[in-house]
Amino acid sequence: MQRQTLNLIWCLPKGYLWEQEWIRWLFSDFDVTEIYAPDLDAFKDRAVYVLSSNFHPLGSLPESFLRGVSLRDGKGLFHLSDEWYSGGYEFYGHFDFVLRNYDSRIFARPGIKSLPLGLTNGGMNEGSIAPSSSRQYLWSFSGTKTAARMRMFRAFESLGPNRWFWYNLRTGETPPLDRQAFKALLADTVFSPCPMGNVVLETFRVYESLEMGAIPLIEQRPWMPYYDRLLPGHPLPSFTSWTAARGFVEEMAADKAKLDRLQRLVHEWWLATRSELQRSVAAFVEEEMQARHGRNLAEGWHRGTGAWHQVWRTSELVRHGNAASLLERAGMFARRAGRAVRAH
Repeated sequence: MQRQTLNLIWCLPKGYLWEQEWIRWLFSDFDVTEIYAPDLDAFKDRAVYVLSSNFHPLGSLPESFLRGVSLRDGKGLFHLSDEWYSGGYEFYGHFDFVLRNYDSRIFARPGIKSLPLGLTNGGMNEGSIAPSSSRQYLWSFSGTKTAARMRMFRAFESLGPNRWFWYNLRTGETPPLDRQAFKALLADTVFSPCPMGNVVLETFRVYESLEMGAIPLIEQRPWMPYYDRLLPGHPLPSFTSWTAARGFVEEMAADKAKLDRLQRLVHEWWLATRSELQRSVAAFVEEEMQARHGRNLAEGWHRGTGAWHQVWRTSELVRHGNAASLLERAGMFARRAGRAVRAH
C-alpha cells in the first residue's frame, strides 16, 4: 500500500528543537518532505507547520504567513513550547487541525490533539534493557536545581545506592551530562524521580526514563489528574509527596522479583503506547485534513492579551505547582518587579 505524502515545514532554524527526532518519528507512517522556513515563507498543501512559541509566539505571527497558510488545503499546526499557556489560540483558526504539547481541558475540542512531550534528540533506545534487579543505582537524577527538585532530593538523598548531578546552565561552571552519559545513567537506574518541569508537571525526563527501562516516579496533584488524562490507564507510580514516593521505593527494593515485574509492566506499556501514539497521529492527520475545523478552531478563546485569559492561565499554572514551586515563582516575579521599579 502506497504511503500518503506529507510536507513537514519547520518554522525555525535547523538544530533549534530538542524534540525534532521525536516529531520525525511520529510522522514516519507518511512519505515526508521536510522544508525549513524560519522566516515563515513556505506554503504547501498537505502540510504540518511545526512552530515553537519560544521562536514564533502565536500572537506575533505575521499577516503574510497567516494569509499564505489559509490559502492552502490540508494544513495543520504542530504547536510546541506553550508550557506557559501564553494564548493566541484564536490563530488556530487559520489551520485545519492542531497538534500540541502541554495538555489542558481547554484544548478538548474537535480538531485539536494533545500529545505527550516524548523524547529529546538522541533519546531513542536502540538496544535491550537490563532488568531492574541488576542495575547499579536505586535512583538517579541529573538536572539544574529548582525548588521542586530540591524537595525531591531532600526526601531521597539518604536512600542508596544513588547517583546525582547538579549542573548550572547559566554560568557553565558545571556542564550537563552529554546525551550518551545521560542515557547510560538511566540504563543503570531502577527508579527515576521526575519532579515537575519549570511550570507544569510534565517533563521530557518521564519519557527518556521509560525509553531506557528506568521506572519514572511522577508527581500527582489531587486537584488535577494531568497524567491520567494525557496517558489514560498508565501504570506509572504516582505520588502526592516525595516522602510517599521514597516509602514506595524502599518497599519495592526489598523484593527483586516484584521490582522486575513492575519494570516489565511499565516498559511493555510504554512500547505499546508509543506505537499506538504514532498510529493515532497518522489517523488524526488524515481525518482532520478532510474535516477542516478552521472556523471552529478560531472561536471561543479569550485573547492572550485580555484579562480573562490571564485569569485562566494563572489558575492553570497554579494547579500544576506545589508550595515550593509557587513560592519560588512568586519570588522570581517579585525580583523582576523590583528591578523594573529601580530601572525607572
